[in-house]
Amino acid sequence: MTSVSAAMELPADSKMSAYRYRPQATIPIREEIPIPTPGPDEVLIRVLAAGVCHSDVDLLDPNGFGANATYTCTMGHENAGLVVALGSSVPSTYPELTIGSYIAVYSVNACFKASCVACRTGRDNLCPNATWLGLGGNGAWASHCVLRAILAVPVPGNIHTLPPAVAAIATDAVLTPYHALKTCIRLEPEQNVLVVGAGGLGLNAVSIAKNCLRARYVLATDIRESSLTQALEMGADHAVLMGGLVGFLQESQTVIDVVVDFVGSQQTFDMAVSLVAPGGRIQVVGLHDKILQFAPTELMAKDLTVGSSFCGTKADLVEVLAAIADGKIQPKVETRPLEDCLQVLDDLRNGKLKNRVALIP
Repeated sequence: MTSVSAAMELPADSKMSAYRYRPQATIPIREEIPIPTPGPDEVLIRVLAAGVCHSDVDLLDPNGFGANATYTCTMGHENAGLVVALGSSVPSTYPELTIGSYIAVYSVNACFKASCVACRTGRDNLCPNATWLGLGGNGAWASHCVLRAILAVPVPGNIHTLPPAVAAIATDAVLTPYHALKTCIRLEPEQNVLVVGAGGLGLNAVSIAKNCLRARYVLATDIRESSLTQALEMGADHAVLMGGLVGFLQESQTVIDVVVDFVGSQQTFDMAVSLVAPGGRIQVVGLHDKILQFAPTELMAKDLTVGSSFCGTKADLVEVLAAIADGKIQPKVETRPLEDCLQVLDDLRNGKLKNRVALIP
């Protein structure tokens, strides 16, 4: 007896093309695999969009976090789609999920058990039992994806008012800076913010800080002129090339209360320490350098707080989607066909992408 209580018609032997990670592979491998059937507490979605992230590049890097991985999985951890099949227990446990529900996927596959301190206290992003869909568990670089129903977050509105590409990249490219700024830093409206690195996450951070959390002043810096233009479009009060940042701050007499570093290099960290005001905060989100060094006395002399953050919580994602639906955050995203994923990864690796990219199956 099947565990699926309702489903769109799919032949019993239905197959799908999926782009999968295999140990020591440096590119995703396209494979024909069965369309999965959801278990009792799972849903099957038809994937509408799936984002591409630097984590995907790192997974495939021989020196990245996947270097010693032994698992095989379908890639893609920024996902949105339509529910097409429900596990047998889903209708009673998650009545908000029905056939045709438009959902975004919270990709941190946490245990959500009461016995787990992280999950019990709303820090499911830190669950010690978690796996990541697309970075260990099966993701959505395919036509369909199975996931636990608890990871399905209904998207406000519909696919026309909040497009799938936006909903997909919201699950990481927007969620991560939102978690850093709102949940970790607890950014206040009277604060001045410096966003270091105006890439995919940094640009969304500009929008979140200025238009959602109402920071008094948002300054963005990058090494690319094109990124500065985009930062201004996203709401930055000023955008300055990194080489001219010190001179700009001195001339404008701008005081920086919070630095959010989306690069995470020794150079950008040292710059943050030197530029942030006494009593200020530095939040490291970027992962450029594996090790950052600092002199404790230098931090102590300025009474600085240095923090880091990881992804975001499911509750954060609910807030992110609501803020996007309300127009408070307006992410920029481009779309490409799923079969272009190798080229997109190469473009991302070589810094050729202007915006975040979502793949369309």
